[in-house]
Amino acid sequence: MTKPFGVAVYSSGGFESLGAKYLAAERIAGRGRPTLVLSIGDLDPSGLSMVDAAAEDVAAFVDDLGAQPPTISRLAVTSEQVTTFDLPTAPQKDTDHRGEHMSETVQAEALSPEQLVRIVREAVAAAVDLPTLQEVRRRSAEERQAVVDAVAHLPRR
Repeated sequence: MTKPFGVAVYSSGGFESLGAKYLAAERIAGRGRPTLVLSIGDLDPSGLSMVDAAAEDVAAFVDDLGAQPPTISRLAVTSEQVTTFDLPTAPQKDTDHRGEHMSETVQAEALSPEQLVRIVREAVAAAVDLPTLQEVRRRSAEERQAVVDAVAHLPRR
């Protein structure tokens, strides 16, 4: 879904280990450019806390590695999407005491695959400099062809 944009996708689930967060920080720091992390999660206190905890830990690790911490953007599930897509809600679990009480919660799975794909593609398209990406791909194809042509003209033994 993001390959046409030249964007890598990494997934996680639940509250990630510090090791996983450090590996994410190394990938971000190694890029050497600003990074946008797009997040999809449940609209409930735990889902919101997971993103906050991951963002805080990854940002601290990236900073320790001497790079610019990423910008985090929550794509789904949002309150607006609950209304727009008429998503099914459920009361907050009595056992979930993270953050403020929410009268209604929504699981990310309430969004259809088609809705998720559209949400992600729109966000990625807005974040990627498409003309520059197209120019880089054009130049890469030209350079690749030049190498192929040069190799084809090498003497055979």
